Formats: sequence, C-alpha cells, structure tokens
Amino acid sequence: MADYPQLTTTDNSQNPRKIPQAIFIENVEQLCSKYQVEKVMEALQETYNKFKMMEMQILKQKESMQQKIPEIEKALEIVSTLEKREDDMTVDFLLTDTIWTKAEVKKEVQKVALWLGANVMVEFSYQEAKELLKKNLENATGNYNTFDEDWNFLKDQITTCEVNIARIYNFNVKKQQETASKKKV
Repeated sequence: MADYPQLTTTDNSQNPRKIPQAIFIENVEQLCSKYQVEKVMEALQETYNKFKMMEMQILKQKESMQQKIPEIEKALEIVSTLEKREDDMTVDFLLTDTIWTKAEVKKEVQKVALWLGANVMVEFSYQEAKELLKKNLENATGNYNTFDEDWNFLKDQITTCEVNIARIYNFNVKKQQETASKKKV
C-alpha cells in the first residue's frame, strides 16, 4: 500500500502538451479505506496547487501573446503603408519612452529595419519584412490558441480537483459524525 494515491493520469491522449489529467474519484469510501483521509486530502491539495500554478503560467503566456499580436499587426500595417507610398514622407519617430523626433523617409529607400528582440535589429526589403511579420503573426496567433486550449483544459482539471476535495471532505465529516453518534450510544 503506497502512502499517497495517484490522482492524475500519465496518459497524454487528452492533452498533447503533457498536462496531466485529474482523475475523478468514483468511489470515495473505497479510496479512503485504502489510504488515510488526511493523505488523500494532502495529495488532492498538492495536485490542486500544481494545476493552479500551471494555470497562472499559462495565463501569463496567453496575456503576453495577446499583447504581441496587435504589435505585429501594427508593424505589418506600417510596412504596407511604407511600401504603397508615392512620395517622401515625414514621420514622428520614437527615440525613447518619452522623446519623439521627426524623420524623413525617402521614396528611394525600399528597406525597413525590424527589431527582432534581444537588442537585434535587421534590415529587410518590404516584401521580406511582410513575410516575416506574417509568419510571426501566424505563430503568435497559433500560440495564443494553444494557450487558450491549455487554459480551458486546466480549468476542467481544477474543477475536478475541487469536486474531489469537497467529496472527500464531506465523506470525512459524515464518517466523523457516525463515529461520534456510535460513541454516544
């Protein structure tokens, strides 16, 4: 007899990103007779806490993607505007968080520089920039959808854990009441 019950599956058929699935406890009495109620509650609480931690991480990643998507769309729109222009144009350029300056963009210039991250800027032709931004937008949207699926899956696992905790708690209360009533008799 192991000290703690196994409360999640190791089968990843439900979630391709290897998030474990919470097991619904069908027979509370049988589980509590095999393991101590305190051990079952401890294992359930630990599982619940792990799912909540995963949920917070996924929500953080989802929020990050949600912020990146409009930035990528805006960059794509700007590159398209630059590509379609017929004359030189003057633009306001952000130097730092609070300082703007004017910059003149000549018609002859058919390139744009994109920040790739980690303080790296690369110059691309308009077409290359649009292709890269479209690919990044597609990846960001896909990641956002994946995070959304994972979040929905995790919400179900958290609910299963909460139901299991309530059922074990209620079983324990009922058992204690029965024990107390037997002592009175």
